[in-house]
Amino acid sequence: MRKGLNRIPSDGVSRHHRIPASDAGGVGDFENRNAPKRGRVDRARHAGTAGTRTTVLPSGVTIVSERIASVRSVSLGFWFDVGSRDEPPEYNGIAHFIEHAVFKGTEKRKTHHIARYLETVGGYVNAFTAKDATCFYARVLDRHLPRAMDLLSDLILHPAFAERELEKERRVVEEEIRSIGDDPEDYIHDEFELLLFGQHPLARTVIGPYENLPAFTAEALRSFIRREYTTGNLVVAAAGNLEHERLVDLCSAALDTLPRGERRVRTRPGTHAPRNRTLARPVQQTHLLMGTRVPGLRSRTCDALVLLNTLLGEGMGSRLFQRVREQHGYTYNIFSFLTQYEDVGVFGVYMSADNGRVDRCRDIIRRELDDLSTRPVSRRELARTREQVIGGILLGLESMNARMSRLGKDMLVFGRVLEVDEVIARLEAVTAEDILHAAETACDHASYSSVTIVPVR
Repeated sequence: MRKGLNRIPSDGVSRHHRIPASDAGGVGDFENRNAPKRGRVDRARHAGTAGTRTTVLPSGVTIVSERIASVRSVSLGFWFDVGSRDEPPEYNGIAHFIEHAVFKGTEKRKTHHIARYLETVGGYVNAFTAKDATCFYARVLDRHLPRAMDLLSDLILHPAFAERELEKERRVVEEEIRSIGDDPEDYIHDEFELLLFGQHPLARTVIGPYENLPAFTAEALRSFIRREYTTGNLVVAAAGNLEHERLVDLCSAALDTLPRGERRVRTRPGTHAPRNRTLARPVQQTHLLMGTRVPGLRSRTCDALVLLNTLLGEGMGSRLFQRVREQHGYTYNIFSFLTQYEDVGVFGVYMSADNGRVDRCRDIIRRELDDLSTRPVSRRELARTREQVIGGILLGLESMNARMSRLGKDMLVFGRVLEVDEVIARLEAVTAEDILHAAETACDHASYSSVTIVPVR
């Protein structure tokens, strides 16, 4: 799956549309004109453990940073606690459209100025939208942090939303919607979440439907921003060679006019019954996605579910990859997935294969699910899986974007940063019995919903 916070690319770089950034003036001139006033830090609340520090400004903006003195760069992200699940049905897709539209110009920058402002100093700027968050982020050399702050704050506070540019961007998003329809793996995931969540906002796609695009006028975009891009919904996260106090000063000056507001309260999805759907599409293979709801990121079973997903179908050494692809050669593409939001998650399996092999693949998948839900995994398999997950976490720390993303996501979901040692300790505490308990629900394929895409005859 690709819609939850835990599925944002670990390097922080969007796969959809990288927007290179750029220069519109001298760095020295910029820093002199926009040097933040001192004294705001003392009125803020500070907290921090290990290598991270957190400040909550009087306005309600949360600032979290991690200093890595051994690097020469900084990754900076503006994380808003708003995504497609927070949109009215008639405006489904507006958060994603805003994420696109702010790059079409601000009150003082044209599109090409935005594109070059960081690029000409070796950095870049980008953004992405998920079901539960929107993030605008930049990576620059440490000495250009003020420049990154200036650009990101300009994008969210002063977008121009010129109608001519909005009309062009509607056409761009139309093509993006078509590209999803042309990709059966993307398409089946969207259809599956619609099936699994029904009338709940999580059922809607991030990009929204074609028919909503005409409603995304400049006034509609500004109204959504005023309501959702508020101080209480914003976490500013940064990782790299920076001083926390300097970051707080920059935020205080740059975000002084951001609308005030409190954190949102979301509605959890209600109960659901398993449903199955078959679609005929112009494809070469049959695509199958099957799965169920599981507890979310704040649940006690979160760590066991991560390990369960990894050993079942994440990576070349996983059970499904080894059984279905390596031993039998039935498929090229098979994996399990775990997407978790703050209050609910999705666990399941995706595969594509020739239609004549699908039943054999499905039988093997069900046998593995039955085994995991009835027998504890061996100590050797558990140790191997745990080391795989922990290794992935530690390797990810070598990326400043990954560190910044971890800070932003943790603050949005938990209200604090989960230190790496704490995360590792929790994973090391997971037992075979914990995984068995999690699998009793997650691997109960009798309760699975499914979507199957078959070739048009």
